[in-house]
Amino acid sequence: MKIHYFYRREYNKGFYNLEIVAWLEEKETSRLGHERLGFTRLERLRIFLSKDNEFYHNHQIEHEFAENSCMGHYAHTRKELFEAMKKHSLFPIDSRNYERFRKVAIALYHRQPLVDFSKFKGKQTYSIHQIIGD
Repeated sequence: MKIHYFYRREYNKGFYNLEIVAWLEEKETSRLGHERLGFTRLERLRIFLSKDNEFYHNHQIEHEFAENSCMGHYAHTRKELFEAMKKHSLFPIDSRNYERFRKVAIALYHRQPLVDFSKFKGKQTYSIHQIIGD
């Protein structure tokens, strides 16, 4: 068994934007009895965080992980997997850097302030204009 690690990091001036994915490679047998490779997603972590919380406060995290995942990939060769990842702008990375990126991403997320609902009490100071609908 081998694990393939991929990452996508988009450089934005005011945001952290990172996605990392880990795929487990296993040998499987097709219904016709052919030996081939199968790939199961072990983890996918995507974060999008604003760097300046005073001006623009927007945070998103998606984290899916499972040791016994049922999320597979259609690829049956390493070449197919790498080509599919490249189409989504995901590039190979080693396990050490993958785990480092994951640790930093989760730490960044934990440092983000939650929405302070007390700021929104009282009378609304802005108007909303509906263009389509009733």
